[in-house]
Amino acid sequence: MKKFWVVLLSICLIVAFTMPVSAADVKFSGSYIAQGYYENNRTVTDPEGSSVSNVWQRLRVQTVFQVQEGLTLTTRFDAMEKVWGAARSTTAGGTNSGSVSYENENLKFEHVYVTANLPFGRLMVGYQQQSVFGTQAFDSGDATYGPRVRYDYFYGPWQFLALWDKVEGAKDYSVTGPAGTPAETDKDANKYDVAFMYHGKQWDFGLLLITLWDSTTATPSATRPEGYKRNWWVFDPYVKATVGPVYFEAEAIYIMGKTRDYEETGKDQDKNSLSLYAKVQGNIGPAYLGLLGVYVQGDDDASDSKDKAGYPGGTDFNPCLILFNYDLTRWEGVQGGYTGTNGTGSEMRNVWLGQAFVGIKPIPKLDIKLAAAYAKADKTAPNWEDKDIGTEVDLTVSYKIFDNLEYMIGAGYLFAGDYFKGTDQSNKVENDYLLTHKLTLTF
Repeated sequence: MKKFWVVLLSICLIVAFTMPVSAADVKFSGSYIAQGYYENNRTVTDPEGSSVSNVWQRLRVQTVFQVQEGLTLTTRFDAMEKVWGAARSTTAGGTNSGSVSYENENLKFEHVYVTANLPFGRLMVGYQQQSVFGTQAFDSGDATYGPRVRYDYFYGPWQFLALWDKVEGAKDYSVTGPAGTPAETDKDANKYDVAFMYHGKQWDFGLLLITLWDSTTATPSATRPEGYKRNWWVFDPYVKATVGPVYFEAEAIYIMGKTRDYEETGKDQDKNSLSLYAKVQGNIGPAYLGLLGVYVQGDDDASDSKDKAGYPGGTDFNPCLILFNYDLTRWEGVQGGYTGTNGTGSEMRNVWLGQAFVGIKPIPKLDIKLAAAYAKADKTAPNWEDKDIGTEVDLTVSYKIFDNLEYMIGAGYLFAGDYFKGTDQSNKVENDYLLTHKLTLTF
């Protein structure tokens, strides 16, 4: 009889606690992506390296729980994010590799945060999307998330925000130094941002100011006798404008401060870098054409007293099918067999890129686009053979089968430049081409 009353009491408690939740309004949204690649010569070597061919997928689900008026809880997870048929493993390391799909990525929660609409603004607290502001050129919201406290205030078309980001992976507690000696500082990293924006019908502009305080390398260790801190000041203005049939957008990121600020002895390193982006597009009936350009300052000597490396192009920004394409690099690896990790990766670093494009939408659901881009390195390491990365021509055709279901096929050809020779003139470079198709469902 005692067990009966315990079970009955447990059931009553469960019902009592779940009743408020079941009464909440729950909204779901998300996407499913399946994309296939065939790339002929990703190493761009002569003789040609191995071709790569696979299909990757991702299911993303965002849930918003309306707890009460003005108060919500938002969660987001990615599920079955992997290459089709890849082996599954619980081994640590190799996250996002195209050869395996780790068990901890089978269902990976990325966002969970509370949103409270207050009489004097909006407060958001928890794990949220980070690294998103202005244009898409320097955004990495798809891959960057972490602890954040954000406050927004809206006044007509004006928006003001202040936020604190806890940098993922940085520890906020002290650790011991070499031979068990006490550490002098915590190994933590934080960003503090303030911004204002104007959202009008024809004009949209804003300015973001960031201060980054990074002490993750400040604690002495056996391999780093004297630690240092990193203190950056970031200025990020942007503008978007629509004037008749012409659309224009631009963004600049300037960083100053200290990349290495030693606590005791050591060679300090100042930070001074610039990144620029601009795009103009004109619409003529069902057709459109435009130009875009990106500059990310390079640094030819990372060990000197000046850190000149510019803020990289974002993982959300994929101007080409082959060069600087986040998804392709993520699943197929870094491009360039002779250049190794110095080759072109998923983010645009140390580069000048210009692109011209033209497209037509003969019917609202069909979009045919042709683009040609040229890229060169801004700086090269000592004895590097050339700055010419190459010229890429892309053709894509996108069709909306349903309003929420789009199918894209594309082909890209890269005329590889001598940048891919690395430091050896005798290395031979060969061109590369890629075929892809992508199915995107949004709900």
